[in-house]
Amino acid sequence: MLAVAVGAPILVAALLGAIAPALDPAASALLLVLVIVAVTLRGDWLADLLAVLASAAGFDFFLTAPVHSLKIGSVPEIEVTVAMLLVGAAIGALSMWARSRDAAAIQRSDYLAEISRAASSHPSAASVAAALAKVLGADDGEWIEGTPPPGDALVSAPDTMVISGARSDPSRTGLPTDRFICFPAGTGYVRVSAGSKVVIPAPDQLRAACLMASRIVG
Repeated sequence: MLAVAVGAPILVAALLGAIAPALDPAASALLLVLVIVAVTLRGDWLADLLAVLASAAGFDFFLTAPVHSLKIGSVPEIEVTVAMLLVGAAIGALSMWARSRDAAAIQRSDYLAEISRAASSHPSAASVAAALAKVLGADDGEWIEGTPPPGDALVSAPDTMVISGARSDPSRTGLPTDRFICFPAGTGYVRVSAGSKVVIPAPDQLRAACLMASRIVG
């Protein structure tokens, strides 16, 4: 994809350069903006950036005087180049924002699916605990009868984690790696381990985890 992000704008600029006398530079710039749009529909942030830079370079090299040079000889062409860079950057930013929204929606759908599975057919506390750990991206989870030990981290709400009396928001501080994380669940708690990696769950993940823990009635 990165090769396309660089090569497509250069190729289009070269083709436009072959018919440059028939096209206004501003029209050529708009066509290159369309190439940027096409790349951003399929690429990532790096591909978006390369497409914008390659379009500007191709425009300068093939479509502005002196031709086949990165120098620009007139103020209007400089203005068109700058405008194309700004528009291309704005398109790339909007595309990246849209992709992040789509990714968040897919993740939210996955969380809801895990909750649905945890709530259906009266699953065992062990299966709910395992699903809860999966939602959080933690190492493993198990349901334990009784009260969590004082030294463990207690997540009593999606935005509240208590460690030795100190409160924090786990979506900001992340889950501790030096102790277990406990979610109250029925007559016991789900104990989650995140010792092998740093896990910073999103608010949606924490809401899903708390809801899943509340489904355990044992």
